[in-house]
Amino acid sequence: MMIEIRLGNNEANKKAIIKNLIANNAQKSPWLKQHGSSLTEHDFFIFADQQLISGAVGVSQYNWYFLELLQINEAYQKQGLGRKLLLAIENFATAQNLTGIRMETWNFQARGFYEKLGYQVCGEIKDCPPGTVTYTLQKRLISIEN
Repeated sequence: MMIEIRLGNNEANKKAIIKNLIANNAQKSPWLKQHGSSLTEHDFFIFADQQLISGAVGVSQYNWYFLELLQINEAYQKQGLGRKLLLAIENFATAQNLTGIRMETWNFQARGFYEKLGYQVCGEIKDCPPGTVTYTLQKRLISIEN
């Protein structure tokens, strides 16, 4: 048998790998076997006078909300909009009975903001991108028994 590794972008191969991984994970995780691993987009937008000024983009998957990005236009910062937006996300996640919220932020972004709102750093990667620290934060909203 000759085994080789190929670099490439092949959608059919990618789908096959994902399908195999999902099936393998479901065999080993009772939660995944029962609930699956599908994801649903849930985005939040802030408008002022019908104009989009800020928002948050994320997905729910594995009973968590993954906050992918949160952006407050500079002209509207320091007015409590970020806090209100995050509270809306937390209220949504709580209403959906999600376990918690997780996100990443860089060292020059909003780590302190998230920590003031109860988020805890649970991971750190240095030099991603180079010269930057990426922090992973989480806030558990409910407990789940194993």
